[in-house]
Amino acid sequence: MVTYKFEQFNVEIVNPTISANEDTIQLQVSQNTISVDVTFTTDSAKFGVYLTDIVVQNLNYEGYENLMVRVNERLKDFEV
Repeated sequence: MVTYKFEQFNVEIVNPTISANEDTIQLQVSQNTISVDVTFTTDSAKFGVYLTDIVVQNLNYEGYENLMVRVNERLKDFEV
């Protein structure tokens, strides 16, 4: 079981389905990071977060699977 906590929400998000919107990716070239809109869906609610400071090896993150690997690595910082 995985639980996430974000300061903008007064709840912990438990075992969500996570998706990222590739159309919202913003590049921070000088920092080698990206930002993207991420959605957390549970049985009872849906939450949206603009996830920043996602470290990438290069700015060619090559598809949704690789994007989700990077997103999941960054989400470790928000696990409870």
